[in-house]
Amino acid sequence: MPAGVVLGWGRALPPRMVSNEELAPALGTSASALTERTGITRRHFVEPGVAPSDLAREASLDALAAAGLTAEDVDLIIFATMTPDIAFPGSGCFLQDKLACRTVGALDVRAQCAGFLFALVTADRYVRSGKAKRVLVAGGEVYSTALEMAPRAAAVTPIFGDGAGIAIVGAGERAGILGATLHSDPGDLERFWCEFPASRHTPARMDMEHFNAGDHFYRLDAERVHPQAERALAEVTREALARADVPLERIALHVVNYFDPRVARKAIAGLGVPDARILATAEAAGHVGAGGIPIAVADALASRRVRRGDLVCCSAFGAGMSWGAAIVEL
Repeated sequence: MPAGVVLGWGRALPPRMVSNEELAPALGTSASALTERTGITRRHFVEPGVAPSDLAREASLDALAAAGLTAEDVDLIIFATMTPDIAFPGSGCFLQDKLACRTVGALDVRAQCAGFLFALVTADRYVRSGKAKRVLVAGGEVYSTALEMAPRAAAVTPIFGDGAGIAIVGAGERAGILGATLHSDPGDLERFWCEFPASRHTPARMDMEHFNAGDHFYRLDAERVHPQAERALAEVTREALARADVPLERIALHVVNYFDPRVARKAIAGLGVPDARILATAEAAGHVGAGGIPIAVADALASRRVRRGDLVCCSAFGAGMSWGAAIVEL
């Protein structure tokens, strides 16, 4: 049975960088207060009309080039996103068109901030079973167009940024994706959700009462989510290491995707991991949801923080609640 190997990584961030200083006036607070509340100082926002599939196309070209492949070599696209281009069809279909792929399968995965890991594991299973040879796994988000610029959103809006990351998964001789574990828990999901527009709401998917209340914006009770996230990120890292039969000391870098980088670091540091081996994805460019992990890995490779052959542990926790981890040989 062939192993699922990541053949190439790529990422794309919009050119516009937005600092806390720029956001603070609209949110009725100071830049320092935003930093203290979120642990994030900057993020990237798209220009009007740019969709997740546009960012993913740019990142895909980099990943395909790194793998020595073209779009014609792809026979399945899996796109993880919680901010699709439109309601339907999925962003995977838009990406397929923008890459001028031949007629291949294209599907979206909805596991929010852990979506890339769910998509990566799905791609690995396709490759290992022989049902696909080259799978393009995308994680991409455009949050900025759905963020409220008002004081009541000061705890949520500064967290998010736009971007996309790609992994090309194919059969190979290297160990590839050594071990992975995924979890979902629907209990108390209202702590982190977006309720409207909602197909369960009739006769319209949204009315003016809910619109005026801002119920179409993200709702997040960070203080109630943090304890579960800290526990889950540590536990799932242990699980993935056990499944891969890899000791903690062999991991060159822990890439942790959670909307508060301080909680992400604390969870993994509690396992005895040195700070230098932890990369909290939200630190560099805000929380990019499903795009956080592939963006961070692509950046780490480009900066030579890690090299081909190194083992990385990728873990994530987000809305759903959904979380997971995977041990990947670069």
